[in-house]
Formats: sequence, structure tokens, C-alpha cells
Amino acid sequence: MSSADFRRLQNNLTGASLVDAMQASPARDIDIAPSRAALPVRDVIL
Repeated sequence: MSSADFRRLQNNLTGASLVDAMQASPARDIDIAPSRAALPVRDVIL
């Protein structure tokens, strides 16, 4: 199967529908900050 045939069968998904859905969400103004975990630091001998 060619890549063109595969894209045609997948309806040329580009992510535009996901962006549209996220922009239309009533919760789009919620600030979601990723949580960061402190990782241990190892000494390295070079």
C-alpha cells in the first residue's frame, strides 16, 4: 500500500479537528501547568 493510499484511507488526518475541538471547549481557559518532579543528581567521573 502506498503512503498516498494510506493517507486517503485515513481521511488526511492533520490534527486540525483536535485543535478545533480544543478551541471550542468551555474549559479552554483553565491553566494546566505540568508538574515537575525533582530528580536525583548523580556524580559523574569523566
